[in-house]
Amino acid sequence: MKNRKNLLVHLVSLLILCVGYVLTRYIFFGIHGMKQWPLVLFICGVVVIVISFICQANLVPVFTAVTYIIGFIAGVIFQTDGIDAGGGKTNNLWIIWTVVFACSVISASINELIAAWKKQSSTT
Repeated sequence: MKNRKNLLVHLVSLLILCVGYVLTRYIFFGIHGMKQWPLVLFICGVVVIVISFICQANLVPVFTAVTYIIGFIAGVIFQTDGIDAGGGKTNNLWIIWTVVFACSVISASINELIAAWKKQSSTT
């Protein structure tokens, strides 16, 4: 039963991540104009979900899938445009998106490790 629940959590998380990728890459393309970065973050998310499946983590895949979308929304809200020293346009949406996504995945992983450590130390 535990393996079935673990599989279901990871499949639903993967589905949410795929929906987030389709939305950010294709539907909201006009907002950000990035072709490659949504794919890079999506691949990172898939790798994290696969690793968390192998490790039987339940919190990490959910945070990975949800914060892919939340990170994008945060990037859209807090983005700023600028001009670099050479006169080219700059925008920090991708940085905000990546930082929110990475920090969430890392904090969920740390939380999962602490929970596993507490569970292991309470059984011994």
